[in-house]
Amino acid sequence: MNRQVFHCIAAALPGLGLAGSLFWLGTLPPARAGSDVHCVNGSGTGCDAICGGGCYASVQAAVNGALPGDQIRIAAGTYTTPAGTVAVITKELVMHGGYGQSCGDGDFDPDLHQTVLDAQWGGSVISITDAGDVSLLHLTLTHGDGSGNCNNWGCGGGIYATGTSLHVGHCIVADNVASKNNGMGLGGGIYAYAPNRNVEIWASRVISNTGNTSPSSVYYSYGGGIFLRYGTAMLRENEVLANVGSSAGTGGMGGGIYLYNVTQADVLTNTIRGNVATAHNSSGDGGGIYIFGFKAYLAGNRIENNWTAPNWAGYGGGVFVSNQTEAHLTRNTIINNATAPSNTGFLAPGGGVFIASSEPVTLSNNLIARNSASDGAGGGVYVDHDAPAGPVLLVNNTIADNGGSGVVVWRYAALVLTNNLIAGHTVGVANTAPASSTVTADTNLFWNTSDPIVGSNPIQQDPLLTADYHLQPGSPAVDAGLTIPWLTVDLDGNARPQGPKYDIGACEGVRREVFLPLVLKQERIT
Repeated sequence: MNRQVFHCIAAALPGLGLAGSLFWLGTLPPARAGSDVHCVNGSGTGCDAICGGGCYASVQAAVNGALPGDQIRIAAGTYTTPAGTVAVITKELVMHGGYGQSCGDGDFDPDLHQTVLDAQWGGSVISITDAGDVSLLHLTLTHGDGSGNCNNWGCGGGIYATGTSLHVGHCIVADNVASKNNGMGLGGGIYAYAPNRNVEIWASRVISNTGNTSPSSVYYSYGGGIFLRYGTAMLRENEVLANVGSSAGTGGMGGGIYLYNVTQADVLTNTIRGNVATAHNSSGDGGGIYIFGFKAYLAGNRIENNWTAPNWAGYGGGVFVSNQTEAHLTRNTIINNATAPSNTGFLAPGGGVFIASSEPVTLSNNLIARNSASDGAGGGVYVDHDAPAGPVLLVNNTIADNGGSGVVVWRYAALVLTNNLIAGHTVGVANTAPASSTVTADTNLFWNTSDPIVGSNPIQQDPLLTADYHLQPGSPAVDAGLTIPWLTVDLDGNARPQGPKYDIGACEGVRREVFLPLVLKQERIT
């Protein structure tokens, strides 16, 4: 079906004479939708004249009355049920909030009419099973508890979806929990199991959800905000904020997002901020996003202020790329993320990005700055393989001010550096297991306290960066890079090159600050 928005079909007036009379009287009735449009408001009255499918007082009643492919419009208000779960869906539907009480086309204003579905901790807010294709638009989903889903673990406090192509747009998914029992928690806000299906989430806010809250749980929990398993996924223009993988018990992975064996995941222009893999004294990996196979493309995201764990070991404060994941991260700003503090005594590598994939991984045009990890453990980027693996390519990134070390490789890593700007660290690039790992570098700029690895054609000068890590006039990085034919834009979307050659680092071209004089006009008073 893949329909995200349906429009009412106006029924024709019985005759031209009647239409003319109503026009002159100024009493033309509102257009009536077809029988495939069902309406819900608090009273279950007053919307029959608009929607031909009927007027209901509860969301579940409208779902039960709908045929596959129908649309359900939900007026402003807060909807609950004694059962907890507000809607159980087993058929193709579009569920659309943001309407006034009449549910008319002209009464749609999601800023004015907020539609809230509240499960009151009695189950997942919305449960979807083998429904083909379901769209959820302009809804707020809150206080859901997914305990008992997924073979008595806990999945999807806000949305629990299996065997369904799921489309979530302009929604708020907030304050939900995947599991409150001893089992594993998967997807505090959204859980989707979608083999051979696709999941789209766009322009939505996933806020303050938790994978697991049970102190007695002995299982790891995954995806405080979002957990997607199998199928294809598109996440774009979302805000994933302040979610927690595990708040008690054992550790957590993917505080904001966890992608598990998704065939192709496109994560585009999202803000992933303030998420935590584990909020207690246990291990946690992937504070912002954790990717576990197969292919992932992350572009234009801001990944900021995410943590792995407050005290114990954690890997990948901002991003964790694991297992058999072929990934390309490009034009992302990965800033102020952290693993465990350096004074804890635990190994906590990869403050910005941790890479442990056996498949090729490419980072291009990323700003990776002000992240932190334990001492010598790659505050910016850490690459580790336990067996020979595909290469990790770093091309035209700016990796700056990440504490003790900018880039660290260990165990079977094959790292290739081209046109990167690496500055502001105690150690720029370090190879801690030289017998089994390799670093190849060509035409990079280094400006660190110590630069034991610089490779071929290095530039070792102050890069002259602005406060936001662009190049100032006179920077030695300008027109100093190699030509990368497949890299045609920079971090900001500007074309490469701007001059005769590529610039080194994530940003192409020079940023000039212009100060305009303040001109005061004095008016003569007469």
